[in-house]
Amino acid sequence: MSDSKPYSGIPLDQRRVWKVPRWLKEAFVAVAVVSVAGVGVAKLLLSPSKIERAKSMVEAQDVEPRDATPIVLPARGGGTFDLAALRGKLVLVNFWATWCPPCREEMPSLARLASALDTGTFQLVAVSVDDGWEQIEKFLEKKPTGYPIVLDKGAAVSRAYGTSKYPETYLIDAQGRMKVKFVGPRDWSDPRILTLLEQYGARRRPG
Repeated sequence: MSDSKPYSGIPLDQRRVWKVPRWLKEAFVAVAVVSVAGVGVAKLLLSPSKIERAKSMVEAQDVEPRDATPIVLPARGGGTFDLAALRGKLVLVNFWATWCPPCREEMPSLARLASALDTGTFQLVAVSVDDGWEQIEKFLEKKPTGYPIVLDKGAAVSRAYGTSKYPETYLIDAQGRMKVKFVGPRDWSDPRILTLLEQYGARRRPG
């Protein structure tokens, strides 16, 4: 296969992924310990200044305040995903690909995050820049994810959001405004992230 052959509209020599640092790999293993510490963090986040502190703790980066770029893409299982239909909810948009090792590593914790939060207030959507559904279904083994998977073939939407390396994740508030982005992989079940999302309006599932 020639190195110049495009894949999902992205030349092979330009397919960049974030390296998972050693500390993050250790964090995946030690999430139970972090959960205990997260209880104290939750009590601290009571004001906008505390939100800023929380963003710093999870390395969330501020983005230019603006309306989120529209996302209207084919959805896994049929139909069309339209970001505008989620107005009124906090939305986490995760850009990923099956050929991206750190994307694959963070997916179990994304599923845990989606299951922890009330879908009436929060929605996770994973935007794949793969070449087609065949690669996605092969990777997922046709199993449900618990959150929408949509296909950005050609990576036009990904580029419009400013993503150049995968994964990257953007938080959009209930008014459809960009809030922060997460550069690189995360342990999304980290209680500090859960608490930060709650400060923006997400609510945990009862029980």
